[in-house]
Amino acid sequence: MLHFLTKTALAVALTSLLTSFLASPSAWAQTASPNAALDCKAPTTQKQMNDCAYEDFLASGAGYAQSNKVVMDKLSGKQRDLFRRSQKAWIAYSTAACDFESSGVLGGSAHSMVKWQCAARMNRERVAELAKLGDCREGDVACVRFKK
Repeated sequence: MLHFLTKTALAVALTSLLTSFLASPSAWAQTASPNAALDCKAPTTQKQMNDCAYEDFLASGAGYAQSNKVVMDKLSGKQRDLFRRSQKAWIAYSTAACDFESSGVLGGSAHSMVKWQCAARMNRERVAELAKLGDCREGDVACVRFKK
């Protein structure tokens, strides 16, 4: 059925799905960590460390989704399409980078912790990058100009 979608429609659908998925961390948290008393200030077991890393990822994902929405709302036409493509590529890159980064502990009990920590860090770095968009200095012709 996907073969009937254009590349643009598929990109819009994927971005929309990702944004809504990342925008609802409470739903993830309820299914991921049924232990409501999780103490992430001083986790004592590997499972708690893994769960805390996942919770941190969820929080960073919500921040990423919000930043993505803010930028999307400031773009129009071709810029919006180009931004969607760049976000799709960034998601693929960050996923592959974290797969690689966590490969040193693949199969071990710390694997998910390392992977979630990487993903959270990558989300926060992307949020910082997105915050810089549109912060144009006079004469910077390469800066993204937002619609008014």
